[in-house]
Amino acid sequence: MSFRKALAAVSLAFLLAGCNITDQYYEDVEAVGKQIVADWKELPEVVEAKYEYKHGLDQGQVIHATATVRDESAATTVAKLEEIAQRDYWRGTWQNVSVSVNVFSDANPQTVSPTGSSKPYSQKRIELDDPAALEKKYGPRPAKK
Repeated sequence: MSFRKALAAVSLAFLLAGCNITDQYYEDVEAVGKQIVADWKELPEVVEAKYEYKHGLDQGQVIHATATVRDESAATTVAKLEEIAQRDYWRGTWQNVSVSVNVFSDANPQTVSPTGSSKPYSQKRIELDDPAALEKKYGPRPAKK
């Protein structure tokens, strides 16, 4: 069997088996997005919360978490939302994930139109810069599986 035929046979086997190496879906990463939103929705200041989980070889593991909060509490709620996102990310997975938090106020909610989308009240990428401090604050991070 030639190399090309062998490569084609292996590729076909992966395709038929449903194994797509470019997919890179991880249940624990998806669970981080779900947990962030669930915890945010417990806050009375939060009007709406959602997340989007994107994954693949070309983009890695990405969670976009978005909340809409009551306008009068936006300034004080942003820090709480970022803290919850950092905690849930730390506790939820051993993997390095890009987690972004976008907060909108109900006075200027998220919109998408042909001319673009509205600007969030606050936008931040959640970092895990100091593992020792995070472990002391939130407990141990899950171990690599």
